[in-house]
Amino acid sequence: MNIELRPAGKRQELLGLFLDDQLISSSVPFEIEASGRSIDFTSDTSLFYGSSLSAKINQPALSVNWSANQLGEAPVWQFQLEVENNGLETICLTRTDSAAFALQGGVWKVESFASAWGDEFRPLQGSTRHDTFLDVRSGRSSHGKIPIVYLIRESDGFTLIVSPAWSGNWHIDIFAGGWLRAGISTWNLELPIAPGESLSAPSVIVSAAPNKELAMQQLQVAIRDNWMARTVETDRIPVEWNHWWPYEDAEVTEDVIIENAELAEPMAIDAIVVDAGWFGESKLDTNWTDLRGDWASVNLARFPSGLEKLGKQILAKGMNPGIWMEIEAVGASSNLRKELPEAMARDDSGRRADPSYRVGTASLDPQDPGFLGYVCLGSEAGWNHAHRSISSVVGTMKAKWLKVDFNIDPGAGCTRTDHGHGAGDGLFRHYQGLYRLLDQIRSDFPQLLIEACSSGGLRIDLELARHVHCFFLSDPDYTEHHLQVLYGAAHILPPLAILHWPWSWWRNGYEPSQLDWSKVSEQTFDLMMRSAMFHRLGVSYPLPKLAMTLRNRLSHHLEIYRAHIAPILATSTLQSLTDSPHRGGGGQRSPAWQLSSGIGSENEVILVMNLLLDEGSKLASYRPSFLNASESYDVLNLETGARIEAEGSVIDSGFLASHANNEHSWILEIRRKKAKH
Repeated sequence: MNIELRPAGKRQELLGLFLDDQLISSSVPFEIEASGRSIDFTSDTSLFYGSSLSAKINQPALSVNWSANQLGEAPVWQFQLEVENNGLETICLTRTDSAAFALQGGVWKVESFASAWGDEFRPLQGSTRHDTFLDVRSGRSSHGKIPIVYLIRESDGFTLIVSPAWSGNWHIDIFAGGWLRAGISTWNLELPIAPGESLSAPSVIVSAAPNKELAMQQLQVAIRDNWMARTVETDRIPVEWNHWWPYEDAEVTEDVIIENAELAEPMAIDAIVVDAGWFGESKLDTNWTDLRGDWASVNLARFPSGLEKLGKQILAKGMNPGIWMEIEAVGASSNLRKELPEAMARDDSGRRADPSYRVGTASLDPQDPGFLGYVCLGSEAGWNHAHRSISSVVGTMKAKWLKVDFNIDPGAGCTRTDHGHGAGDGLFRHYQGLYRLLDQIRSDFPQLLIEACSSGGLRIDLELARHVHCFFLSDPDYTEHHLQVLYGAAHILPPLAILHWPWSWWRNGYEPSQLDWSKVSEQTFDLMMRSAMFHRLGVSYPLPKLAMTLRNRLSHHLEIYRAHIAPILATSTLQSLTDSPHRGGGGQRSPAWQLSSGIGSENEVILVMNLLLDEGSKLASYRPSFLNASESYDVLNLETGARIEAEGSVIDSGFLASHANNEHSWILEIRRKKAKH
């Protein structure tokens, strides 16, 4: 089948998506409004197509450059829109949608995800029989909804994936009958363009395929190979130990980090990451949220030797040091707030937060409602502070892992007019500044792995994926929750961009994550570990407290991960072979997953994971993808090392379960049997 973008007609129908010459969608490829008034773009047009399609439209005061560039060989495109002011007066844009479609061929199903803390990737469904409006107004791309929609034609399953690539507020409007438009949110948006200046709107990524599974696989490959930030070092898939859940900032000390590093030394753990609690006033009872921003101050009550010596101690044990920073955040009680007022993001307009989400910002000031709790990276002072702080901390510790958190809901953003932006584009300029900052840090420290975290998984989007190496999926990591968010994350990210932990040892009282670790069996621990091994992996356990039997099992699973999974992750795609489990005991209770690398080549590898979440769970029926029925395969049990040969026609869930010989969980490796010469 041939899927391509090309002109569909004259004037209004500038763009068409075709499947074997059948028109799938057509429309003008963009929508622009200035000061709430639509701008007519039916003047002179020129089009070029092949691997990309572009249009340049000129008016007396405005030029628009629009393009759709293919990401790799599959039908996945980046839709881009640039507006240039050719006139003599400033123009204020209030809508800049980089993509708009009129879907053809009847009714389309609409699949998307809602998202909140501990409730990320909750499935939503609709259809083009009715209007569907998806948007985020929290100022974080995944707090409220996930920035992606799957459109599946009911008649034949043809699928379009549409994803606004933006870390702030975005929208996807789908009107009854099939008209769709997508881009940056128009809520409280004003983007001024001075004479002679230009502005690039957030991109929209589109994948198209005859079915949902192929559209998802294409998107993963395009993002993995033609979009993501990657280095040789980060592609080696280092495994982290992170102190957070068992110690938080209440119990972490320099001695705790070193004691755990000593026990991690013989394991396949590559990085020791110090999370929140290392900075600020030198007291044992400080609260990390109150002092965010004071990155120049190490809490010497907890870390008396400072970051430089701590980094050297970790390096001496053969592992790399890592550090957590919430570089954009400002605690209400921080010295930074007092010392650098010119960098503070503020909104003194009196606007209330949009009621579509529950505000999650930590450590605001009820006495100063205009204080937004973050440094505006649209300002020179804010950007310089952030760059200087990261450079100092990473350089002093010689860190190779930087966890960048963001526990803030900026809403519509900073409205100050002395920051190099206007009252309506503060959030836009902040995110432009964040991307520039992350790119600069990657240039300054080319061996650094940058992990994005945002109250767990509340800022996951494809634009941020261009500037970081991976995303943390969610703060909670209990197994069925992890599998639900993993199911959703695979709809937008390749496994190379996904980081999560198996069920951690939580010191706080979050009920779904509570376990009596003295009673956790090896079988239960095995299932927890295997559930998180088909993507980037880290662990958050108090190793001195972990029973020796479980510590040995942890080391065992990490060795399997290093030998069989990490080497293929940079070339893999991830798919669910069953429906997803759901939080609260719902959904599929015997979920199966497939990690695939090098399909069709002599290096083809397929890994299948199956988990039985409950006692008495019925084995799901499934067959791995990409197997040729008449070819022979070697099937390796990664736990026992046992091998068996079988034809592709007989390899299904029953066959794999029999070879695994395990009632709870297993991972099997499938390789095409090479012909003898």
